[in-house]
Amino acid sequence: MPDTPSRAEPLAEVTAEAPRLGAAAVRLNIAIAHQLAMPLADLQCMGLLADGSSAPGDLAAGLGLTSGAMTKVLDRLERAGYITRAADPSDRRRITITADPDGLARLAAHYAPMGEKISRYLAESSTADLTAVLAFMRAGRQAADEEIARIRRQGIRHATRRSRHRPPPADPQATDAS
Repeated sequence: MPDTPSRAEPLAEVTAEAPRLGAAAVRLNIAIAHQLAMPLADLQCMGLLADGSSAPGDLAAGLGLTSGAMTKVLDRLERAGYITRAADPSDRRRITITADPDGLARLAAHYAPMGEKISRYLAESSTADLTAVLAFMRAGRQAADEEIARIRRQGIRHATRRSRHRPPPADPQATDAS
């Protein structure tokens, strides 16, 4: 379907707004993490665990952390009562991480005002409109996951590691101060 002038403009606006929405979500998570005196990685880990139990390696991959950094995240979350560690029933050599329901409820309380605002904004929306919004949100999450994977394939896989190769300066006249 070709983009007509009437369709092209809102499509461009949606495309431009999507990264702003993602950035606002990051800022919201940072604000909530600060409110809880919790590192952002810990809060993000709990977000991953909200969908169900996971292996530490899968959580590390999802967060872009090394196994050592992931262990520190899990240690903090366990001490704070947000998670439990248990042997995987199908393979006792593996550990399964599960979010504590009370811990998830404590976190959910911090997101509740945002959910209430969104519900008010969308209260008059039709079922078709809500279905379109949900499809957009899911497509955005999938696009973000795909872009994260693409970026990690190109360079640094873990947030806690530095690149061994420096990219060339953007300005050929720039000098390396180190």
